[in-house]
Amino acid sequence: MYKDTRKDIPEECLEYTYLSIMSRKLRIGIVGGGKVGYIKGKNFIYKGCNVDVLSLDFVEEFSKLKDINLIKGEYYKDFIKDKHLIIIATDDYNKNLEIKKDCEDEYKIYIFTSEHLKGMAVAPVQRNLNNISFSVNTKNGNPKGSLMIADKVAELLKNYDDFIGYSSFIRKQAKSLKENKGDIIKFVCSEDFKYIYEKGKDKLVIDMFFGKEVSNKIYKNL
Repeated sequence: MYKDTRKDIPEECLEYTYLSIMSRKLRIGIVGGGKVGYIKGKNFIYKGCNVDVLSLDFVEEFSKLKDINLIKGEYYKDFIKDKHLIIIATDDYNKNLEIKKDCEDEYKIYIFTSEHLKGMAVAPVQRNLNNISFSVNTKNGNPKGSLMIADKVAELLKNYDDFIGYSSFIRKQAKSLKENKGDIIKFVCSEDFKYIYEKGKDKLVIDMFFGKEVSNKIYKNL
């Protein structure tokens, strides 16, 4: 029998609030050109964000990244002013605390890479399918655990990916209807309709429940 480990969970077990931010509109400033700054920069560039990195020195790996703006120099407060998210990743702890204070003064969201509890945010593990994107985080700081769970969830959601794309199309078409649009949207976003879709009977069922005129309007652009 497993031991009850609930009493061992640390008090700083966190609650998170998640937002899905449009990558192309997100401006990120990274202070620190070391390995940590490189890893963060690579991940955010891959997601399509706008990334500036400020540092006196940069690890060689930065030269392999495209679409990233490297700024050689000392940290200065104006660097953070036109950014939405700041990654604090220097090897100078006192400098990191200074940047943290500047972020708080300017109401910036910031990640304190060396001690995540000193930050305002953390970067979760993200996975993207064709029609679904999701992120996973743990409440007690377990990155390897997040990776494991993300892979498991991705495998599960692959079974829904095509259906979500298909039902999203029908939902979009139904929103232009004057009648029944709420019922149609609710119906197509269900496990029952997923089963019908996989059997190839989706249009037939829409005909039966909502009439051929409605069905023709929905499927005319498919």
